[in-house]
Amino acid sequence: MSFVRFTDVCRYYTMGNNVIKAANGVSFAIEKGEFCVIVGPSGAGKTTVLNMLGGMDSVTSGEIVVDGVKVSDFKEKKLTEYRRYDVGFVFQFYNLIQNLTAIENVEIASEICKDPLDAAKTLEEVGLADRMKNFPAQLSGGE
Repeated sequence: MSFVRFTDVCRYYTMGNNVIKAANGVSFAIEKGEFCVIVGPSGAGKTTVLNMLGGMDSVTSGEIVVDGVKVSDFKEKKLTEYRRYDVGFVFQFYNLIQNLTAIENVEIASEICKDPLDAAKTLEEVGLADRMKNFPAQLSGGE
């Protein structure tokens, strides 16, 4: 059994009289431990696929199974638990709280995790030991 499986997944949006097919019949499988890259031209549905996998968007049709669990059937409360405990996202726009330091921003995330990592140790592991007290405006995009 695959760790992640998309089977004929579609996500359609209605905008006025137009139907936008953001994902149309997407199927793929990813094995546990496998490295996967999603590529395609602008507008191909990459972000939509990731949003559905991450539980931030629902499917119009098809099936998404993660680690044997049919995520595509989750209702809102179960999706919230899934997002909180089972998936992680690094957004293109980080949405950090501007008046909190780097370590304070990381500590906020630890408040909603079951088994949070130590914030200072985590920042050290990603090379930000000397930037913990900096505010987001004092960090580069890569940091």
